[in-house]
Amino acid sequence: MITFFKRSYLFRKPYLAFIHGLIDAVGFILFRGGRGRPFPSDVKRILVSRIDHLGDVFISASVLPHIKKAFPKAEIDFLAGSWAGPLLSTNPLVARHIAYDSFKLSRVNAGVLARAVKSFSSFTGNVKELRKSRYDICLDLRTFSSNSILLLFLGAGKFNAGFATGGWGFLLDRIIPYRDGVHEISHMADALGALGIKTDAEKLRAEFTLRNTAVKEASVLLKQYAVSFDEPFALIHIGSGLPAKLWRDDRWQELINILPERYGLKPIVCGADESALKSCIKLPALLKLNVFASLAKQASLFIGLDSFPAHLAASFGTPTAVIWCGVNDPVRWKPLGKNIVVIQKCVDCSPCFLKDGCKTMKCMDISADDCVKEIDRLIRNTRPMKGL
Repeated sequence: MITFFKRSYLFRKPYLAFIHGLIDAVGFILFRGGRGRPFPSDVKRILVSRIDHLGDVFISASVLPHIKKAFPKAEIDFLAGSWAGPLLSTNPLVARHIAYDSFKLSRVNAGVLARAVKSFSSFTGNVKELRKSRYDICLDLRTFSSNSILLLFLGAGKFNAGFATGGWGFLLDRIIPYRDGVHEISHMADALGALGIKTDAEKLRAEFTLRNTAVKEASVLLKQYAVSFDEPFALIHIGSGLPAKLWRDDRWQELINILPERYGLKPIVCGADESALKSCIKLPALLKLNVFASLAKQASLFIGLDSFPAHLAASFGTPTAVIWCGVNDPVRWKPLGKNIVVIQKCVDCSPCFLKDGCKTMKCMDISADDCVKEIDRLIRNTRPMKGL
C-alpha cells in the first residue's frame, strides 16, 4: 500500500496514488469530510458492484444471501463486466445483471482506441440506467483502482458504500475499512458490516446453483469421448486470463502421464484446444458454464491454476490442487474449502502483483513431482474420494 495525504491506496505506481490522493484531499475538503448521507430507512433496490474478473465476482456473490436476509423485500441487481453474465444468470438472488466493461479490466482482444470507446459508451450508458433505477443502496466491492465509485456517484445512488483504497473515497457515504493480510472473503464480511449486517467471514461461502439439465448435458458430452459420467476422473483446467499464470505444457504432460497409474484417474483437460497434450481427453475450450460446473462437481480431483475454475471446483468440495503463480498472494486469493492444496514456488519477489509477470517467472518453476507430493497429501486427507 502507498500512503499520500494520510490516506492509503492499493496502487503499484506511486504517481497514480499521488494523483488520487490529491483528488481525494480536495474532495474531502469540498464535501467536508465525505458525503455521509444517512442510511436509508426503506430499502427497496440494492446495487452490488464488482467489475473485476469471474473469480472476484464469484467470491463477491457470497454477500448476496446475507443482504437478502437483512433486506428481504429489496430487489438486488449486480453491476459487473459483460463476461460475468453467464455466472450471474445462475444466481437466483440476482434480479438483473448490469454490464459495465471497464477499460482497465476488460480482456477483449481489441485495440486501445476501440476498448476506450467501448468503455466510455458503457460508462455513460450505465450512468443513465442507474439514474433511472435510483438505488437505495449501492455497494462497491472492489478494493483496487478502476473501481465503480464515480459511476455510482453519477448514477445518483441514495447511499453509497465501498473501499477508498482505489480512490474516490470522498464520494462515499460510508467507507469500508481495509485490512491488509486477510483473505478476500474477510473484505466481503467487512463490506456487509458497513451495511449493518454483522457476520463472520467463515459464514460466507461462494456458491454455484447448477441447472437441472447440467448433469445430463455433461454426461452426453463425456459419452462422445467414451467416458461414463460416474467413472473416476481428474478434471484439469490449464487456462488463465493472464498469460503470466500459465504453466508449461511439458510439465502438464508429465503430470497427466502420472495420474492414471498413480491415482487411477482418467485425465480430462479443459482449455487445451491449441496445446499438444497427449494421453488425455481434451474437451472444447469454451464449454457452457453449467456443463463445466457439473464436471467440476463430479470430478474425483480438480487441478488448475489461480483462476475462477479453481474457486468453482473448491466450492463444491471437490479436492482441488492449485498451481500458484507468484503474481498474486494466496493468503488473499486462494480458493476456500477443506480439500485444497496450493502448490507454489517460494521466491523472494512473490507476490509481485505484476499483471504481466517478469522475464524469469521463477515462481512458476514448479515440477510435476512438486505437484504429485501435494496431491498425495491432498488425497491422504480426503478419504473417501468420489469414484475411488
